[in-house]
Amino acid sequence: MDSPAAYTAILRQEEYQNAIPSELRGPDLVVRRRTPGFEALLRELSVEGLDAVDPGYLSLLRSVLAGGEPRSRNLRATVDDAARFLRIDVYPCFSDDGAVAGVIVVAADNAPAARRENAILRNLELERSRFDDYPVGTSDEDWTGARRVLERLSREGHTDFRQYVREHPEILTDLVAGARVVDLNEATVRTYNAPDKRALIDHFNQPPDLSSYNQETGYSDIFVSLLARFFAGETKVVVEGWDRTFDGKDIYLRTTTSVMPGFEHSWGWVLQTVEDITDRKQMEDQLREAQERYELAVEGARDGLWDWNFGAGEFFASAQMCRTVGWGDVARTMSPRESARHIHPDHRKAVRRALIRHLRSDVDTFSLEYRTHDRKQGPVWVSNHCRVVRNASGKVIRMAGSVTDVTARKQHENELRMAKEQAEIANRAKTEFLANMSHELRTPLNAILGFSQTIESELFGALPNAKYKEYAGDIHSSALHLLEVINDILDMSKIEANEFVVSDDLFDATAAVRRCVRFMSERAARKGIEIAVSIEAERIAIEADQRMFRQIMLNLLSNAVKFTDSGGKVWVEGGELVDGHLEFRVGDTGIGMAPEDVEIALTPFGQVGKGRMVAQEGSGLGLSIVARLMTLHGGDLAIHSEPGKGTLVVLRFPGERFRADILA
Repeated sequence: MDSPAAYTAILRQEEYQNAIPSELRGPDLVVRRRTPGFEALLRELSVEGLDAVDPGYLSLLRSVLAGGEPRSRNLRATVDDAARFLRIDVYPCFSDDGAVAGVIVVAADNAPAARRENAILRNLELERSRFDDYPVGTSDEDWTGARRVLERLSREGHTDFRQYVREHPEILTDLVAGARVVDLNEATVRTYNAPDKRALIDHFNQPPDLSSYNQETGYSDIFVSLLARFFAGETKVVVEGWDRTFDGKDIYLRTTTSVMPGFEHSWGWVLQTVEDITDRKQMEDQLREAQERYELAVEGARDGLWDWNFGAGEFFASAQMCRTVGWGDVARTMSPRESARHIHPDHRKAVRRALIRHLRSDVDTFSLEYRTHDRKQGPVWVSNHCRVVRNASGKVIRMAGSVTDVTARKQHENELRMAKEQAEIANRAKTEFLANMSHELRTPLNAILGFSQTIESELFGALPNAKYKEYAGDIHSSALHLLEVINDILDMSKIEANEFVVSDDLFDATAAVRRCVRFMSERAARKGIEIAVSIEAERIAIEADQRMFRQIMLNLLSNAVKFTDSGGKVWVEGGELVDGHLEFRVGDTGIGMAPEDVEIALTPFGQVGKGRMVAQEGSGLGLSIVARLMTLHGGDLAIHSEPGKGTLVVLRFPGERFRADILA
């Protein structure tokens, strides 16, 4: 044995007290000693060590070296075609400092177990001829060692063996070593797709890998449960669960483990059968998943199901429908007349007439929406989706469908209708207010404009201080700005109230553009901005609202001048047909906008950017008014802008508004 600690072994227990060599007192020394009786036993078995009889022997030694507690197990060997049963007791030896320095192994014949097992073996031999041919995987297993481990834990006061294994997974080494597979048939080999019987037996008997053991999903859950149930007195246990074949395929097994006759109280030997039921398991899982999906779909949709059998005169309502209409929480079967009682009396006649009308028609699917009996929370509305089943002659023999609670939607619709009515009332009040206030606002503004212009021009004499003239100019410009804002607000209110009527005036668009440019030229000159018209056609006959056209141009030019620095340029170009539209373009070299800000600029009162751009004068209605006026003409506009490089606004009037015949 290759071990970091020393060990010695003797044949009889009474000899081992004096057999411990003095060398064991030095924990760093490695000593290996066997008594003559132990050597004779190995020669009798024709082995170099007991690990050749059973590989689990080494696991037994390792567990004692690691834990420092005595361990025992039974070994079975074959000598001259006869079974030999040994009881192996392993005791730890401690050094002066208390560390485990080695182990003592005591090997003795286990005659009582041998007699019992020989009787069992004789019985098994009677079945051996049929064992390998049995169609179900079957194995003989010796669980004597595992039983003794549980008996020891029970003596120590442990009753929840599964929990103990979770907390002390190292005990699995003893439990697995004490539950050995002795033999199995060819059906078991085929079930696990193993190369041969010996490979499968060695696979089952290999010690667990505790380094990768998972306390939550470890295989000990089923294994230890089996041991605990046998320890509690059960003699046959049937379990189902997943396992893995030699080639890594997952299979679902039904395992039946039975205590051998004669071992009911000691369950030293068990017979285990395994049956691959993966196909059945997958089919059951598919059926369960389909059922769960159906139930989840119905429950998730919150739809109640119903079925009306005309021939039997029965109406079936699912539990969900009963909950929806207030019949309780349990499915019910009733007469059709009784089923109609869930409809509110005010709606019952209308629902009956609609149902008869649909049944007399050729329509097989339809929906009815009505009110049911009220609850404490208020009125309840449902939508009943119906499906009609007819026989070969077209007679209705059955109806089925689903009932959906639409109370929340009805309440929402009522709230929206009330909100719309209130908004319309408020909008009318706003329009009336602005219309009434237009005169009240413009009259004093006109007076302010007139008087401030008179003072600024010193019409009635020179002002004593130049500051007065400057202030009068500021008053005049501020009043003009306020008047523009008021006009924009009034125009937007009229547009929203659909009070703007487009008149089809026939006028020269070129001349109109030039007049607008001249009107803005003084403001542009004050900022040092060049403003020009680049329209080649001397005359462009257009049929549109002339006042709105000028307002469109003035708003765009005003914005261009407003957001262009000194030394920049503003221009108007176009006047030609492009893709069937009469197109005009207003551009500037101003501060521009980011693409994501264009949509904001087109909304009423929308102002984009930060800093100096927001600080510019204006109501934020200019571009939105232009967009609305273009829509009223059946046209549209597009804005192309880039920060720091300027803006180009493209106006597209419908091509039929261009009257080329007038120019011909």
